[in-house]
Amino acid sequence: MLARTAWQPLGMRQPMKWFGQTLVVKRSSMDYAKQLHTTAMIRTSDKPEDNTKTVTMPILRADPTLPGQSLTLMKKIKAYLAFYKTGVKELWGNMKVVKSIDSRVRAGTVVSRAEFQIHLRSPADRLRLVPFGLLLILLPESIPLVVAVFPGMCPSTCITYGTAAKMAAKRDAARQKLHVAALQCIEEAGLEPSDFDTVENLVRAAGRGSSIFQLDQLDTASLRLVCRFLGIGGVFSELRVEQLRNELRRRLDNIAIDDMLLANEQLVEQLGLAELLRACQERGIPSAHLPEWQLRESLGKWIELTQTHGRTIGMMPIAWSRLALLDGSVENPGS
Repeated sequence: MLARTAWQPLGMRQPMKWFGQTLVVKRSSMDYAKQLHTTAMIRTSDKPEDNTKTVTMPILRADPTLPGQSLTLMKKIKAYLAFYKTGVKELWGNMKVVKSIDSRVRAGTVVSRAEFQIHLRSPADRLRLVPFGLLLILLPESIPLVVAVFPGMCPSTCITYGTAAKMAAKRDAARQKLHVAALQCIEEAGLEPSDFDTVENLVRAAGRGSSIFQLDQLDTASLRLVCRFLGIGGVFSELRVEQLRNELRRRLDNIAIDDMLLANEQLVEQLGLAELLRACQERGIPSAHLPEWQLRESLGKWIELTQTHGRTIGMMPIAWSRLALLDGSVENPGS
């Protein structure tokens, strides 16, 4: 629940209950390279003990798919290979520290946003490391083509901006189809799309206690709809409704924690393009074919909304606001 992760002044520690454990979040200094690979992160701290066994130093590398570049075919091939090789090295470095990060999370010690993301992404990345590494060794020239066909096999540290943009376009197209079904669910719940178009209306609608805003009361059709919108579940999702409910609860908790870390560390304006796309997509914010300034503005409004009103309305109404207003955005409080 977002109530666990309400925003606190910068530099202050705040305990939160997360997966049955106490998680302490503190602002740390993070450097994000906008024009380099967007998962490159450096964490520093005023206290030397906070820097022990933390996020590994990034391997700076240029993303050959970032806009505004003019590369010959040969330079582009070399840039791709260098990008993937250093991405695998970065991932291997993350694997070395993830156990330490996991133990610190379980112990309720300090974590940064970079560490939290490594904690979330490492289980899936670990499964992709071996096949992707073998492909890099045996057929390196084929990786861009293979990734274009099977983007899901690519570890998070090896996803270029171009790949992220293509994945975002596919998700946005699928979400547009879900938008129609969402409007029907909203109508059946006695609500209207206008109940989501401003912060004031959203807070007022959430106060009515509609069943679609209560995770434990969601009917099966609405549950599957929200899960598909957020990318949870698959072909056999209808066979495990309670698992979907638990996964949705976990996803919303993770988004709430990530929102607080982004706010506390003031990272919205520092995220690189691929990481910015990923953050928007995780929240159901339309991002395909949109300019960078609009993505940062949309993510900033989402975070301001969750940090200002999340304690009172929770995450479910905010998630439904994205389903109801897929092509729009909730206005800033006071705007």
